[in-house]
Amino acid sequence: MVDRAAKLAGEGQFAQAADLLSESLGRADDDIIVEDLSLALAHVHYLGGYFRAAATLFERVGAARDGRYDAADATIQECRYYAAQCRMEIGESTAALAAFGSFVRWEPDVHDEGAVDRHLDALAQMMRLEAGAERFQQAQAAAIVLRDALRRYRGPEAPDLDEIDGFLARLRRLTD
Repeated sequence: MVDRAAKLAGEGQFAQAADLLSESLGRADDDIIVEDLSLALAHVHYLGGYFRAAATLFERVGAARDGRYDAADATIQECRYYAAQCRMEIGESTAALAAFGSFVRWEPDVHDEGAVDRHLDALAQMMRLEAGAERFQQAQAAAIVLRDALRRYRGPEAPDLDEIDGFLARLRRLTD
């Protein structure tokens, strides 16, 4: 079922994939299967641009797993990240900042490139959201945290460091 939905989503048939998963979800009676189907449906909604529905599902799955697993569980962290992305996409900046903040409290597994990428992206989104709201001191603090994380995970020669330094210089001019 999930494989068929993934194939449909891969072909850009998001509504059909969502319908297939929703039907299966309606018949599921096991909590773990409900979570798995809900997570798959959340991803389909996300890929299809249905961010409000996706956010609700990511948050629901994350909360359900949070009751059974350690908060650093990879799936819980994935749910937090994508819920934050969805909140940002629908223009809920305050909710997005809170969700990204919750997500970045946990350090990623340095051996999991995807987790590191999501962590760095979340820090960058926080910086951008703060700057976009003209909270320049918070944006500057977020940029410093991002810069430190980039150095830690990508090394002192990371190409994005120059961009962050330029951003910090512009922010300093705005706050001086």
